[in-house]
Amino acid sequence: MHRKKGVKYVRRRKRPGSIKWLMKILTLILILFASYFFINSPFFAVSSIKVSGTKLVSVQDIVELSGLAKGQNIFKIDREKAEKKILMSPMVDDVEIERHLPGTVAVLVTERTPVALVPIAGGLIQIDVAGYILKKVSAIDKYPLPIVTGVDLPDTIAVGKQLTSQKLAMGLKMIAQMDAEAKKVIAEVDVFDPQKLRVFTVQGAEVRLGGADGFQEKFTRFLQVLKKEEEMDRLEDIEYIDVSFSDKPVVFYRKN
Repeated sequence: MHRKKGVKYVRRRKRPGSIKWLMKILTLILILFASYFFINSPFFAVSSIKVSGTKLVSVQDIVELSGLAKGQNIFKIDREKAEKKILMSPMVDDVEIERHLPGTVAVLVTERTPVALVPIAGGLIQIDVAGYILKKVSAIDKYPLPIVTGVDLPDTIAVGKQLTSQKLAMGLKMIAQMDAEAKKVIAEVDVFDPQKLRVFTVQGAEVRLGGADGFQEKFTRFLQVLKKEEEMDRLEDIEYIDVSFSDKPVVFYRKN
């Protein structure tokens, strides 16, 4: 007879490493929960909305357009959506929204600057250097801008839309090349005939520029003539000044 071998039972010991891993996982879960509640806590509520870069649009209007409000969680703000809302204003060219932790939102605005007026039925429209219509006005504002006349306008005029008239682009180019002194004395830019461009002074004198070439040189010569005429107290007597040729400017006076 064969003796049966006894079956030995070995008691397994728990590996110390498995407990460590369990503790690490639990710690990580606790950290994630703590982070979630901390991020969503009142500590990160928006307490200040700072708007910069505005002169023509009020800070209140920008904030209202954006939809931003104090008390919102700073991480839940949809910056792209808020920027799109602000860009709906025709006076805004660009905008950027930044988060400054823990509770400040900075709104950086780039405005469109009005440079000219264009007459339309029932009033005037204010435009920037790119031809965007900023607003409609019934009369010249407190700070007058040169009026561009002779422009081909579309049938419908809407604030915020861009005018793409070639004649208007020429007039805006002329205005962009004017220095501060020229802008003070020029009230109107007539672009009806691109080969016979004209400007009118605030005193009503006509300045004949000819074609679109050499704007700055022509403006310089015109201002020199105007200064001499002012010294001789003859500004009110001028009918027109012709600087369309490279020769000496010609001044014609009104007949008494």
